[in-house]
Amino acid sequence: MVTHAAYDCDVLVVGGGIVGLSSAYALTRTAPGTRVTVLEKEPGPAARTGPGGGVVHTGIQHAPGSLQARWTVRGAAELAAFCAEHGIAHRVTGKLIVATAGGEL
Repeated sequence: MVTHAAYDCDVLVVGGGIVGLSSAYALTRTAPGTRVTVLEKEPGPAARTGPGGGVVHTGIQHAPGSLQARWTVRGAAELAAFCAEHGIAHRVTGKLIVATAGGEL
């Protein structure tokens, strides 16, 4: 186990899941020349992201028009565009939501 290490970088991102890698990528795109290091405890990236099912939320679960709903929709679109741009296989499969009470309609 490593108990102490020094990293020669401008930004150290802890965690190589979808959030950590997205943050590191965004930093390098918005601030070219920034030295970004991603620190991940597992041997490869996205060790915790994958077991989460690889689900990308679409915003349907948030209040219509809310900031959270708008950002979720935008994020899903940006992720699909990123995958297409970089030749990363992905599927947009949809979602079925079933109302279990009249108030949910």
